[in-house]
Amino acid sequence: MKKYNQQQLLEKQRTQFRWVMISLAFLCALVFVVLGIWVVKGTEEDHLVRSARAYAKAVDSFRAFYTDVIVKSVIGNPWVEVTEHYRDQPGAIPIPATMTIDLVEFMSSQDENISVRLISDFPFPQRASRTLSEFDLAALNVIRNQQADEYYNFSYDQNRKELSFASPIIMQQTCVACHNNHVDSPKTDWKVGDVRGIQVVSIPSEVVLNSSDYRLYYLIGFVLFAFSAAVSALFYMDSRIRKVFSLLQTKNSELEATTTELKQQQKALDQHAIVSMTDLKGDIIYVNEHFKTISGYADHELLGENHRIINSGYHAQAMFENMWNRVCSGQAWHGELKNINKSGEYYWVTATIMPLYNADGEMDRFISIRTDITQQKKLEHDLKSSNEELFALNLVLEDARREAEAASQTKSAFLANMSHEIRTPMTGIMGMTDLALDTQLTATQRGYLDVVRSSSQALLSILNDILDFSKIDAGKLQIEVVKFELKELVCYCLKPAAVIARKKGISLRLDMPTNIPDICIADPIRLRQVLVNICDNAIKFTEAGQVTVSLRWTADTHATGHLHIDVTDQGIGIPKEKQRLIFDAFAQADNTTTRSFGGTGLGLSICMKLIELMQGHMGVVSQVGKGSRFWFELPCQGAEYNKKILKSVEVQSVFILDKQINNNVVNACLDSKNVQISYFDNRTEFVENIYLASDKNVKCLINNCFGDFSAVEIIHDLIAHDIKKHNIILIADHVSESEINDAQTLGVSQLLTHPVAPVELFNMLEGIEHVPVKERVADASECLSILVAEDNKVNQKLITALITKQGHTVTLVENGLEAWQTFMQNTYDLVLMDMQMPIMGGVDATRSIREHETSHQLPPTPIYAMTANVLPADKQACLSAGMNGHLGKPIKVTELTTLLNSLMKSGVP
Repeated sequence: MKKYNQQQLLEKQRTQFRWVMISLAFLCALVFVVLGIWVVKGTEEDHLVRSARAYAKAVDSFRAFYTDVIVKSVIGNPWVEVTEHYRDQPGAIPIPATMTIDLVEFMSSQDENISVRLISDFPFPQRASRTLSEFDLAALNVIRNQQADEYYNFSYDQNRKELSFASPIIMQQTCVACHNNHVDSPKTDWKVGDVRGIQVVSIPSEVVLNSSDYRLYYLIGFVLFAFSAAVSALFYMDSRIRKVFSLLQTKNSELEATTTELKQQQKALDQHAIVSMTDLKGDIIYVNEHFKTISGYADHELLGENHRIINSGYHAQAMFENMWNRVCSGQAWHGELKNINKSGEYYWVTATIMPLYNADGEMDRFISIRTDITQQKKLEHDLKSSNEELFALNLVLEDARREAEAASQTKSAFLANMSHEIRTPMTGIMGMTDLALDTQLTATQRGYLDVVRSSSQALLSILNDILDFSKIDAGKLQIEVVKFELKELVCYCLKPAAVIARKKGISLRLDMPTNIPDICIADPIRLRQVLVNICDNAIKFTEAGQVTVSLRWTADTHATGHLHIDVTDQGIGIPKEKQRLIFDAFAQADNTTTRSFGGTGLGLSICMKLIELMQGHMGVVSQVGKGSRFWFELPCQGAEYNKKILKSVEVQSVFILDKQINNNVVNACLDSKNVQISYFDNRTEFVENIYLASDKNVKCLINNCFGDFSAVEIIHDLIAHDIKKHNIILIADHVSESEINDAQTLGVSQLLTHPVAPVELFNMLEGIEHVPVKERVADASECLSILVAEDNKVNQKLITALITKQGHTVTLVENGLEAWQTFMQNTYDLVLMDMQMPIMGGVDATRSIREHETSHQLPPTPIYAMTANVLPADKQACLSAGMNGHLGKPIKVTELTTLLNSLMKSGVP
């Protein structure tokens, strides 16, 4: 009965809703009709005003066109006169004002519905009889006094509406000149911009203001349509509501069925979980089957008993007090409990205890839902025991790690000390050997010293390999990512290899396409180290033929890509089963390799690790007896092309006298500039063709090793044929000081070495000379006073000889304290400081000198480390102490010479 009354009430509410919505729809339709009539009328008037405005603008536009185009084109023409009396004069045309008046009169006569008039309160005598209407006077007043752009109103006559629209006639420059000088002009003080009069356009409306207006019919029809659509929509919505109500009833039935199913599922869950209920005193009033199974008690043993019957005594009383207070306050309690069953066995449960309420909202019982976690607790206990054992093992491992780190530090310190101890005598050996080679020697003596120098360099290379491997193995080698000249680096690091290859009777070829970037971002030092190592190996294992270094560039984006480098030799090759072995430390493909060719077996291992540190890949393809191809690729960023290299050159042709095949880089560079290249194998043909060339700016490239002729002899021939000296360029595998002197004696200073870097070649073609760094003896005004702190007697002699040979003076001290004391008593242009010295080291001495200069506001003296301590940490220690730079031992004469020359050039250290 209650359900039936609810349905009746819902039906009554739906009926009321329908009538309310119908009434609102009718009211809205009525409002739309009234608004529509008002809008239609407003739209009609707006249309009339726009039409009149367009009509007036059309007359103005025609007058402007007539004045600016027609009248101006005939003024001054003796055969055509411009006058207001044009009707009586053949061949004459009207003035603009007369033309406009006649035009509007003609237009009005052609259309009886539209009238156009030109009105002025200063008319010429022939139009003075015209009478101005009230609208004319009002329009003139508003437009002239209020500076309005237009004026209009509507008039009505017998259900007929008419629009009168006035716009100003503004005096232009040509109008002012005419009106102020005309004999009949009623006013002679007109100015540009004055309102001469008005142009009135009258347009009648044929619209009858009644219900017959077709647009009103359309509006009413639209409103009726909208009203009908709204009523239809309401009834449609009502039917939809009925369907929704029916659907709700269906869903309610489904919900009841779902509730029943949930109760059944809850019953199933109750069978799985450990469930119990107690009254407010804690006495058990319900237990499920699972509770009885795990506790071992029967119903009659549990019901009415307090829940403490399964208390194991494991937990503190405070925990139960907290549990009780929480559930009594209406909150749920969650936790783990250790209980005891009837047999005295313990079991663990995770429990949730919460209060239940009766229909009046009063708390009347508690429910507890538990899950057996006895097995989980056992696993946790086992895991805890394992963790304790693991912790103890970790302590042992930590001790072992500390011992390993200590051993690693000891090893590093030993290697650093051994490096210093080896480099110190090596400095004396290599330096004195270089000095001896610069003296007059017999061929036998020079051969002996060349062996000493090459052996020293080999020993130094082994030492560097060991240090690099040690740093890589300890994870302390850092990759430095900087911007550098890629093509220059490749060419310059292969120049020494080209000398070695030529001496061995093989050729070194560089294949470097023009699409290789000139500049990129990577680690140039490590890239050089890898490339030099692989090339040295290729030359070492090749007895005849050639070694080819090929570069490829794969662009990923505009400025990023991968650099691919292949080094291919025609050497002994590597068996397939040994190819992986060669990248292992201290390993070579065959023990006989070490006996035949030497080496530590660290080179390729270091290269592989360096390439991996630079996020690249490396590999080898080889065949026994035919040679090997070692390749590696590196990701590079910041790829750029040198703008200096990309620009065009003035040289049109180049003649090359060279039988060697190492000119492909030169060819690619010159081809990219459209320079004509001519190769010659015959000395006579070479000279004669240059002499007969029409382009006297032709450049001549000469290889210093050409058959039985020396480069100096060929230069003599060219000069004898009036070839300009600055157009002669000498290319060699290596340029010795004697060759430099011979060429410069003949006036040729442009010298290049294989392989030729593009920037070197273009500098030569543009006439920018590059001469290898050579020692220059300082005159008295450039002589530098140099303080040298060095404790090794041999190195003292070597350094003194190298410096005094260039004309500078040396003061020697044997430790940092003497250096400090000597510096305080004298002024020096340069201080060269060893790091490890007795009493006081070079770092401490440098700090003392810098503190003295700062406290006395003295300019800093250049201080450079000259030490066998060459590890990155040693270099950083020198710079942190205030040194300006670092020169490693063995001393490189070119580095020392460059430093001394720069100080001589600067004038003030």
